Amino acid sequence: MQPNIEDYDAPQKDSHFQNYVDYSRTLRAWLVAYGIGGPVLFLTNDNLAQKVSSSCYTNQIIILFLSGVCLQIVLSLINKWCAWHMYKGAGDLDYQKTRRYRFWGFFNAQSWIDFWIDLISITAFIFATWLVLNVFLG
Repeated sequence: MQPNIEDYDAPQKDSHFQNYVDYSRTLRAWLVAYGIGGPVLFLTNDNLAQKVSSSCYTNQIIILFLSGVCLQIVLSLINKWCAWHMYKGAGDLDYQKTRRYRFWGFFNAQSWIDFWIDLISITAFIFATWLVLNVFLG
């Protein structure tokens, strides 16, 4: 008798989710730290600050670093509100019937939002870093 495919990985479901939570939290912390660390480096290194501020890429570098950080903050806010409404609706059938619950439940089920915001943030940081290296080493 073959096991039901739906039950095949069921015992590991909680550990898979915890693994996702851990990686998500770690990645977000690294991205925010990198996005803040880049501009802080400019402020603490006079030579780098002078080169970046006198380049034609200054605005792009600043916008890219801040955009990556802002996107991560927006993603955190989205995930926070999804989690709140899922928590509020757990076991509360009346709340589960509200538009708010269904709205945030829809977003809670969309993993592509996390994927694309992370990818755009990483791309912004890569491009900002490339511009800084181009200014500093060029």
